[in-house]
Amino acid sequence: MKKLAISFMTYNRPKHIREDLHCIAQPTKEHGIDIYIFDGSTDQRTEQVVDQYREKGYDHIYYFHVDKQLSKKESVLQRCEDAFRMPDAEYVWMCGDKFVIRPEHYIKILEYIDKSYDIITIYGFDLKGTRKFNKVSGYADYAIVPLTLWGANIIKKKLVEPFRIGEEINKVPSFGIQSIYLQAIAKCQDFKGVVIDAGNQVNIGSRYKTRSGSQGYMWSAWVINWYRFIESLPEAYDDVREKLYNRMDLKMQFFSLRNLLRQRSEGQFGWQDCWKDRKLAQKVIVMPYVFVLGISLLPQDAAKRLWPVVDYIRETYAWIKNSVRLIGEKLR
Repeated sequence: MKKLAISFMTYNRPKHIREDLHCIAQPTKEHGIDIYIFDGSTDQRTEQVVDQYREKGYDHIYYFHVDKQLSKKESVLQRCEDAFRMPDAEYVWMCGDKFVIRPEHYIKILEYIDKSYDIITIYGFDLKGTRKFNKVSGYADYAIVPLTLWGANIIKKKLVEPFRIGEEINKVPSFGIQSIYLQAIAKCQDFKGVVIDAGNQVNIGSRYKTRSGSQGYMWSAWVINWYRFIESLPEAYDDVREKLYNRMDLKMQFFSLRNLLRQRSEGQFGWQDCWKDRKLAQKVIVMPYVFVLGISLLPQDAAKRLWPVVDYIRETYAWIKNSVRLIGEKLR
């Protein structure tokens, strides 16, 4: 059994998989890390990419394609189930195909695996140093943003094996995997978790710009489903629960003025949504809710016209702020 296996989830992105393997195929082989690729693609292009690497001697890369007769949702559930169950490794590292950690960080991750940490998170944005935790609520409070990324978290496989992955994903839409992680570590008797601050160069930037799935349904994913996810957490997280509701918006500005205008212009939410979901949305969204209601009343065309205006004002403000800073430096 290997110490660590990376489980890639992918769908019709052979160019991303090629890019990923170009960077990590050799380093993972050198460090004894297996790669499992679980593919739901509608063609064979991803399989062909993997075959090319296996023919070069990278026999630590394994490829699996789910039954093409499955629906898209069934395909996702099956790939998630397989990604947790199939790797013959002590730790499993669930990844998408867009957020891939740079190989220079593997040594540090393996050091924490050797110390038998229950969960290892690695990230580079908005952290204040590497921190270790023996209390799950403290870990969640610090790691909640990278926890949402497929590719930032490594967990002991035995901790997630008792869970029925598909059921959890159905119970907590959008955040089923994250729910499993937090439920699993809450059962640990002597919890050991770490969040590694890897700086700005933590991941390999892709050349290919692809829109994430949730960008088209931010209201349902990051308001309704996020609230339900936080609500569903075990009692072990009670002391930080209230702080977690709006943490993603606070850190990532998912519902800034600009983003709300874009979402309204795309018809992602309207006045009825804002009113119906007001109690939970007020906990999730940082902006005063009266402004959110006001934006929800705008016609979609009006929101579309205002969106670039807000961008222009923001860019102008940033330019003025930077100019003032540069003048101040010269006057010192």
